[in-house]
Amino acid sequence: MLNTINGVFKTSSENNPYLLTMSKEAVVDEIIQPNEIGRIRYRGSVWNAKCLQEITVYPEEVVYVLGNDNITLIVDTFPNNDDAYPSQGKKKLPPATPLFVLGNFLLLLLILL
Repeated sequence: MLNTINGVFKTSSENNPYLLTMSKEAVVDEIIQPNEIGRIRYRGSVWNAKCLQEITVYPEEVVYVLGNDNITLIVDTFPNNDDAYPSQGKKKLPPATPLFVLGNFLLLLLILL
């Protein structure tokens, strides 16, 4: 089962910020069949991997790490697939309201006095 919070895909950077701090590119080491686990080379180590799409990914093809399910990395053949999986993208926060900014300013002013 993929890691989700309220139905939203939980990426590795949310689970483990160190995992995706560098390149998200990986190379397939052993074939990844649909609904099966294969193996990839990622940042100098070999990992179990599963593809989000139901396609076969062959050795030496480049894939992109999107997240993880425990110690299995979730990969896709596209680097940023937010358009294909819109529910899995990060939700944007609404802009700060002027009243919120004014309240923080007054609080800071009160602390400094």
